Amino acid sequence: MPFQANGNLVEQVTDYISEKIVRNEFKPGTRLYDTKLADEMGVSRTPVREAFRVLERNLLVELIPRRGVVVTEISETQINCFYDIYEQLYALVARRAAENHTLSDLAEIDAALVNIERCARKKDTTGYYDHIFEFAAAGMKAARNPLLEALIKDLWPSNRRIQYASLSQRSDDLQENVKIFQRATEYMKKRNGDLSEAVIREYAQTERRFALSLVQKH
Repeated sequence: MPFQANGNLVEQVTDYISEKIVRNEFKPGTRLYDTKLADEMGVSRTPVREAFRVLERNLLVELIPRRGVVVTEISETQINCFYDIYEQLYALVARRAAENHTLSDLAEIDAALVNIERCARKKDTTGYYDHIFEFAAAGMKAARNPLLEALIKDLWPSNRRIQYASLSQRSDDLQENVKIFQRATEYMKKRNGDLSEAVIREYAQTERRFALSLVQKH
């Protein structure tokens, strides 16, 4: 989609480039040029260069001497490091959401779950991908822990990239996968923190294995 500046320019430039990397429009190993991107977005090179620094912290690009800015590969090491942290943080979200949710929170979680179910039936991997993050955001809100939410959102660029790569290969697997979100919601409504956490840990371990299998095939 065309770039439209509105608000925090560096943040928006970062999101624009990040989304192209996540959706594999900028493939691993691709060199990114600040001049070309600035022209494409109609901005100066300064916010693009600042965005590159943010993207480097997010492990989406690497600033290589004499080569410039290059899109990183998704490696086994990166996947394992990511899921080590992902599992712990999201398990805590599941537990706290089960303990602290309100009826309003459950309405948002249910709405996200309905969207996930609909996309799974249609084998709509892009929609499914979007709505699992909607589900996660609703769960984080229900957990009532702003620091935990901030830590997870710092990981979202890597999370989104790995999940997009994984889900794009799994249109036939979505119906089975959605059962995990249904179980997590059921346990959350019963305020069962132990089982809510256990389901999310199961999900994280399954996602880790699938992501690793994709990397190993290449």
